[in-house]
Amino acid sequence: MIPQISIKKNQDIGNLIQFWRKLNRISQLDLALNIGISSKHLSFIETGKSKPSRDLIIRISNTLKLSLRHRNAFLRAAGYSAEFSEEPLNSSKLATVHQAIQSILTKHEPFPGIVVDQKYDILLKNNGFEEMINNFLGPNTRVKYNNSLKILFAKDGLRNYTQNWNFIEQFLLSRLMNEIIETQSNDLVKLYNEITQGKNLSTSVPPQIDTSLPYINLSFKKENTIANFFTMITTLGTALDLTVQELRVELFYPSDEVTKKLFYK
Repeated sequence: MIPQISIKKNQDIGNLIQFWRKLNRISQLDLALNIGISSKHLSFIETGKSKPSRDLIIRISNTLKLSLRHRNAFLRAAGYSAEFSEEPLNSSKLATVHQAIQSILTKHEPFPGIVVDQKYDILLKNNGFEEMINNFLGPNTRVKYNNSLKILFAKDGLRNYTQNWNFIEQFLLSRLMNEIIETQSNDLVKLYNEITQGKNLSTSVPPQIDTSLPYINLSFKKENTIANFFTMITTLGTALDLTVQELRVELFYPSDEVTKKLFYK
């Protein structure tokens, strides 16, 4: 049985700094030198004997290369207001971003494409994705799951039509676990626990990998229909908003001519 996981909530700024410093394998002395203070001062901050200024919190966040979400968390834990906004994708402030990624999805048709947030919730999808899910699962299942991992891992999901599922399952869970470690996201912990609840990983038989391809082939089969894809994930590199930084555009590309023809019928 796959064990359930959890993340300890560190609300104190000293504990937060110490946790992320150790997670990044940076010594107290090295961090102190990088942010221009003494190691004694940093030690006092980590133990709660000294309160860091807002400017110092920002310098520490920059040095630790924290995401915008965690930079805000650092500031709030130290008693300061957040620096970065978190606007909904459909807000007027993010209109240009929304239009740009919608254009990517539209131009990628007839092939599938989606936009997900950090939790893998599907925010946008194109007609190609709708068609693919309808063909394999039907419209009811498509409406039931609005999360790209849930639609794969669910008992009535795409796992039933995914070739070499054992390998795909292990690969996706390993990637999700790495993201949990890197982001310390409780939302991802909840997602991991939900999609693995009551499941056993199939580790008795080593998964077969087609090393003749330069990528992992995602293959779906239903009756006589087989569709093979590789995926490309795009992120925005100059984000100053939490929503924008966490957006991922995932495009499905046909791995062969047979799959390509399925979408040009």
